[in-house]
Amino acid sequence: MLFWTPPTQLGARSFEELFERIRDEVGSIPGIGELYVYDTSLRIGAKLNLLPARIYLHAGTRAGARALGLDYRAETLKVSALPKEFHVLEPHELEDILCIFKKELRGAPAACAIRDADKRSWCG
Repeated sequence: MLFWTPPTQLGARSFEELFERIRDEVGSIPGIGELYVYDTSLRIGAKLNLLPARIYLHAGTRAGARALGLDYRAETLKVSALPKEFHVLEPHELEDILCIFKKELRGAPAACAIRDADKRSWCG
C-alpha cells in the first residue's frame, strides 16, 4: 500500500533529493513515467524553493537532446553540455526548450534557435 508523505515532510535539501524521493514513492506505479515524476518534482520543488541544477530528460527532452547531438540516454545533462547560446537559461527552462522545440532543433544552428525563440519561428 502506498502512503503519501506531504511535501513539507520530505526533508529534501535539493531538487535532486526531492526528485529521487518522489521517484521512489510513485515511480513504480503502473502508468507513472519519467515526465510525471519530473513535473511533480518541479511543481513541489517550486513551492519549496528547490529548482533543478541539471536538465532532466524524459521522452520529449530526450528527442530534443538527441536532435542537438547530446547524450540523450543520460538521466540528466549539465547546462554546459548544450551549445553556449543556451547557457543563459535555467535548467528547467532548457527542459521546456528541448521538449517543446524537439522537432525544430533538428539541424537548426543553436544561435539561430535562441535568437528566434521568442518569435517561435526558426531559421532554416
